[in-house]
Formats: sequence, structure tokens, C-alpha cells
Amino acid sequence: MSSILIPTSADLSLSTRVQALPRLHEPALHSRLDALRAIARSLLTELELLGRSVAPEPEGGLNLDDELKRYEIALIRAALDKADGSQTRAAQMLGVKLTTPNTKIKRYQIMRHKW
Repeated sequence: MSSILIPTSADLSLSTRVQALPRLHEPALHSRLDALRAIARSLLTELELLGRSVAPEPEGGLNLDDELKRYEIALIRAALDKADGSQTRAAQMLGVKLTTPNTKIKRYQIMRHKW
């Protein structure tokens, strides 16, 4: 990433000349904003997974189907987030046919983040 100079308080208060910050060109600004959006999406996904990924109690209540369903939902959501909501690209990332995540999104009623 490009570095931006941020003036210190001494630069701002004691300077007799005007110091301009470097202006970002439109493509660079959009690129950085896209990168920030991707990071925010990734963080939201991780936070959501942290809230849900509590280790199952070994003493009882384990159900393989339920655990697999939770895992599939988390995996599909993560792929959708990384693919900016594109089911085609998410399917490619997961290495499955497009119909697989599409069917599971409908079956599990997976809601994706709105950006």
C-alpha cells in the first residue's frame, strides 16, 4: 500500500508555510476502499463465527447432521463474503458446482451481509 504523510501537531501549529497532504488519485482511492471493505467483511465473518463456534459438549447432545449443517453454513457465508455475494465465484472457491451452494443457501435460508 502507498504511504500517506500525516502531519504532527507541531507541523500544524508552528508551521508558517502550508503543507498539503498528498492527494490520492481516484483509482488508488477506490482500490484502498475496496481493500477496507474486504477486511471489514472478513472481520464480520470471523466475529460471527466466533459467536457461533462454541465447542460442543462432549457429554451429550452431539448430532453429526446439525454440526455439519452449521459448518456448511459458516463455510458458504465465508465464501460468499469473499466473493462479494457472487454465488458463482463462491462455488468456484469451494470447488463445487454452482447448484450446490445455491441449493444450500435456499435450504438453510442463508442471509448474506448487505454492502
